[in-house]
Amino acid sequence: MKYLLTVMLSISTLFGFGACDTCKKLSISVPVDFSKKGTVYETDFQAPWNIWGSSIGFFIVPIMDNKDIEVHKQVYDYISTGYKHDGDGYVKPPKNIPYFKIKITLIPLGWASHNVAVLINDKKEKLYTKGQRIEEIIFIPLYGRTPIVRNWYSYKTIMIADLQRLRNYHVRIESLENVEVPSFINTSLSIRATDRKH
Repeated sequence: MKYLLTVMLSISTLFGFGACDTCKKLSISVPVDFSKKGTVYETDFQAPWNIWGSSIGFFIVPIMDNKDIEVHKQVYDYISTGYKHDGDGYVKPPKNIPYFKIKITLIPLGWASHNVAVLINDKKEKLYTKGQRIEEIIFIPLYGRTPIVRNWYSYKTIMIADLQRLRNYHVRIESLENVEVPSFINTSLSIRATDRKH
C-alpha cells in the first residue's frame, strides 16, 4: 500500500499535480521594489481548486509608508485613481506619466492538458497552447488604474491567467526599467485567485 501511494504521488508530481516542495499556496503577497531596473521575483506555486476555474491575477500593489500626512494621501490617491487633487477638485494627469515595464514569464511544471488564456490590460484574451511557456512584456502606468480588475482600488494588473486547477507553475517577474516613485511609496507583488469575470 505504501509503495502504491509513493507511485501515485510520483505520477501526480510528474504531471504537475500534487506534491511540490517549492510550490507556494496562493495568495502570495511579498514586498518587491519594481521601481528598480533588474529587480526579479520568482517562485513556484500551485493554482488553487475553484469551482469557477483557476483564474490567477498578478498585481503590483503600491503601499504608502505614512498614512498620516495629507499630501501623501493625495499622491497615493493620484497613483491609485489617476486623478490629481489641485485644490478645487480632481484633474486628470498629463499623458506623459511614468510606466513600469515588466516582463512576466509563466511556465507549467509538468504536463499541461489544456490551453491557457491570458488577459493583459484591456487587450483581448491571448491563447497559449497547452504546455507552452507564457512570456509577455507589459507597460503599467504609475498613476491611474489598469483597465482590468477595477474592484481592487490600488492594484495594478500585470496579467490575469486562466490556469489549470491544482497544477504547479513557475513564475518569473522582472522590472526592465527604472521608475521614479515617490519616496513614501513602496511596491509589493500580489498573486491571487481572481474573479474570471474581471
